[in-house]
Amino acid sequence: MLPSHKMNPEPIHVHMNHTLNTQYAILRLEKLKSFGNIAGSLAHTYRTRETPNADPDRFNQNTHSVDKDEVINKIRERLPEKRRKDAVLALEYLITASPEFFVTHIDNQPIIDHYFNESLKWLKERHGSENVVSWHIHDDETTPHL
Repeated sequence: MLPSHKMNPEPIHVHMNHTLNTQYAILRLEKLKSFGNIAGSLAHTYRTRETPNADPDRFNQNTHSVDKDEVINKIRERLPEKRRKDAVLALEYLITASPEFFVTHIDNQPIIDHYFNESLKWLKERHGSENVVSWHIHDDETTPHL
């Protein structure tokens, strides 16, 4: 998640050395405008609420850069004291690839790790490393994602 006042209006350019062929990189951006939105996102991210598309037996395979409380604290630290009521408080990115990418590389975890590492590197370059307050990799769903 990223505090919104650190957004960079530059266009998105993702450069990776690995070719996806007929497979696709997928990126979704969500603007979170309230601490309720952020709490809901974190409940899903940390699996503290029911997540029907996630396998509970694989929750331990998920990776979190920091704990849930630290995410909220880091966001609060970066927000200006005075802000508009409709201000965007944080950005949430979902980065994944088409299922074919993961099926193709199911026995080659280093390729999958490289994809997520390059994705995280791009986020840090785009918004500043200090503004990427947390990252998570979910391996408990059918298609892994950052």
